[in-house]
This record gives sequence, C-alpha cells and structure tokens, in this order.
Amino acid sequence: MIRAALALGCAVTLSAGVVRAGADPQQAERSFPITEKWSVERLLSLTKAEVVALWKTLDPPAFTELDGHYMGLIPNAGAPATQKSTGDFMYNQESTRGYWLGKAYKPTSATKGEGYNRWRFPGGKVVLNLRFGTAIATSLIDDKPSYMMYYGAYNKNSTLIDELRKLDDYIYIGMGTTDQGNGKRSDPGHFVLVGPTDNWVGVDKVPMKKSTSSMQR
Repeated sequence: MIRAALALGCAVTLSAGVVRAGADPQQAERSFPITEKWSVERLLSLTKAEVVALWKTLDPPAFTELDGHYMGLIPNAGAPATQKSTGDFMYNQESTRGYWLGKAYKPTSATKGEGYNRWRFPGGKVVLNLRFGTAIATSLIDDKPSYMMYYGAYNKNSTLIDELRKLDDYIYIGMGTTDQGNGKRSDPGHFVLVGPTDNWVGVDKVPMKKSTSSMQR
C-alpha cells in the first residue's frame, strides 16, 4: 500500500506545490496518503519556514531504519519563484544534473552506512552520484542529534553535509549545509524523503555519473 501511494505521489510532486484553490482539503488529505497524519499534499503545502521549524522539533531515526530508496520532495508552498527555480534545478531531466528521484541508504554496521542520490534522464535512464557516508552525530545546525550524511567521505572537495530527522513513519525531513569558511555553515537547504519506495540497488548495479558541483536547494 505504501509503495502504491508513493508511486501516485510522484505524479503530483511538481504540480501540487499547494492544494489547488477550491479543492476540498479533507479529500486532498485522502488522495495520496503516506500515514494517518501526513499525505503528499500536506507535505507539499508546507512553506520552507514550516519545514525548517518542524525539523528543529524532531529526533533522528534509528540508524539502521533507513535502508533502500527514498523519494525526494522539496516543499516551497506560497513561493512560486522558488518553486520554479527548484524545479528547473532539481527536477529537469533535460538538464546536466537530471531529475532528482531521491536518495538511497544502506547501513553497513550498527553505526555506519553509505548512500547516494538518484537522478533520471531522458529515456528513463537512472544514474547515481553524490555519494555519502552516514552516521548519527551532533548537528552542525542546532547541536542536537541528527542522522548525518557526509559527502566528503567520497569526495574530499565536497563540504556538503545533510542532516535527517524523522517526522513520521516513512517520512523524514532533511537539511543540508556547506562550509562557508571561518567555521560558518550556509543557510540550510531543506528537503523531505518518503519511503522506502524500493530496495537498495548499489553503485555496482547502476551507472555512476560524476558531479562536479554540490547539491544546493
């Protein structure tokens, strides 16, 4: 059931930045359910400020909980210009970067793991890049525990670090920052992951595409 709902949810990821005017909110909540409290529509109706505020109230998931592929969403309700720029940058399969499908995770021990980002290109081709190592550690944003993704583990030139916390079963909120020098981090870029949608594949099964730029949201 959860995977069927997620497959349907993908279809509205870009078009449903907010619930359409005149739509029945209660009906919308039932259209693409993820849990009893959260639907794809409700997630996409959040502003960036709301996503950040929610993230700060949450705890990280159990480390070994994340295992498989997760669909990526970037809610920016009420900000059409940001929605468009995010769509052009993250959800355009004709671009050099491709259409962001989400992330993948695999615990390799009780405390360490690995992952990567997944991108779709014309013809349905899926490639992987932006690999990262994972661990539970202290947040660089608010000094609380977070599920950390260290991109520098596979690319020594990358200072990107994502931090994940659990909103509900199958739903996780992430914040990403980069080193700005003098011990400062960039303003967090936000995203939401939903899943798992399917099983871990691994970099030995899917072509890797080299990325020369950090992922900014």
